[in-house]
Amino acid sequence: MNAVADEKQKILLESGTNELEIIEFQLRKLLPGGSEKVSHYGINVAKVREVIRVPETTDYPNPQPHLVGVFSLRDSLIPLVDLAGWLGVKSAGEFERKNVIVTDFNRMSNGFLVDGVSRIHRISWSEVESPSQFLESGEQDCVVAVVRREDRLIMILDFEKIISDINPELSMEKYDVKEDRKVLIDDRMTAKRQANTLLVVDDSAFIRKLIETTLRTAGYNVIAAKDGQDAWEILSEFERVAEEENMPVSDLVSMVISDVEMPRMDGLHLVKRLREGKTYANTPIMMFSSIMSDDNRQKALALGANETMTKPEIGRMVGAVDGFLL
Repeated sequence: MNAVADEKQKILLESGTNELEIIEFQLRKLLPGGSEKVSHYGINVAKVREVIRVPETTDYPNPQPHLVGVFSLRDSLIPLVDLAGWLGVKSAGEFERKNVIVTDFNRMSNGFLVDGVSRIHRISWSEVESPSQFLESGEQDCVVAVVRREDRLIMILDFEKIISDINPELSMEKYDVKEDRKVLIDDRMTAKRQANTLLVVDDSAFIRKLIETTLRTAGYNVIAAKDGQDAWEILSEFERVAEEENMPVSDLVSMVISDVEMPRMDGLHLVKRLREGKTYANTPIMMFSSIMSDDNRQKALALGANETMTKPEIGRMVGAVDGFLL
């Protein structure tokens, strides 16, 4: 199941069709009585470079918890993460018989140790459910979506959160807009920003919180939506209110900042629907995604997005928003 990342990302982002492909994989949990329970998980194909057998690894000095070691793949050194360990699952599988899912997103590569990889599912985002229907989804939750299949639930994991937890040095949490000399925060600029309201759309509570904190600290008003469908409903209500009150919709929302991968409706389909109507034809839209390759950027812009940004680049966000609104 070797992956060609560009081809897979083309499948994900075909003209805002609201479809994706996920790789289903398993972890075998060892139960107290010695029996096993298989749990099913998923990852977007667009984030996967390839799936390999367990490679020869080298121990890394003073490693982060759940880091098995590092291995070499096509001249790159890649960390290998014990995914079961990070999830708090006592794995039953033999190490040598496991698989490694090699991911490539946020401009970094990582390997995740799993017990098996079964198949690829092509589905509509409308089939992907928010985890809040199954459990209380909080900032620390690592499940961003759930897919129902015949006899099982497939949990789609928040791999950005997992990586930031294992390697805090690479996390967006380290960014503090108050310490960014490129961003001016004084009474005048704060007042100008406070005249604008931004809609932030992301299915990861962890990422959503980071974006909200950055923008609010700079002075912007922020409304949050947990997925594209949630955002569409909020924006539709704004459209109705603007018509009733005979006011421009920009008085209610100045700009939309959206992820791409989200349950129920993905970010590109949201852009497509917004640009099909008159109300939001000129509203600035920024796509903020971990899979924003050059090809995906062109597709986002072709659908009507004004700007794209890769998730580690949160330090560019306030300046980019200022450029559109101020």
